[in-house]
Amino acid sequence: MWSIVRASARKMWAASTLARSFGYAGGVPGNNLPWRKGMDNPMRFTLFYLIIGTVGFGAPWLVVRHQMLRNVVDEPPPPEEEPEPPKDEKKKK
Repeated sequence: MWSIVRASARKMWAASTLARSFGYAGGVPGNNLPWRKGMDNPMRFTLFYLIIGTVGFGAPWLVVRHQMLRNVVDEPPPPEEEPEPPKDEKKKK
């Protein structure tokens, strides 16, 4: 049992060591954002952040609204008339 625990601990330590040896060390806020140019200008960053946040959080609500409005019918369909029962000729005589 202890050999399994020891092996898994060794794998976790090796993975963390490998992860620390690659990539940027960090320490600069916003260095990993996809719109790198926008970080230099605070106004541009704010605008991009608002646009992306609005689209990301607002899209599901717009989809639901579209689906609900698509199913709205202005006038209900007219009720169907029931067909008259056939007249029995034997009763007339």
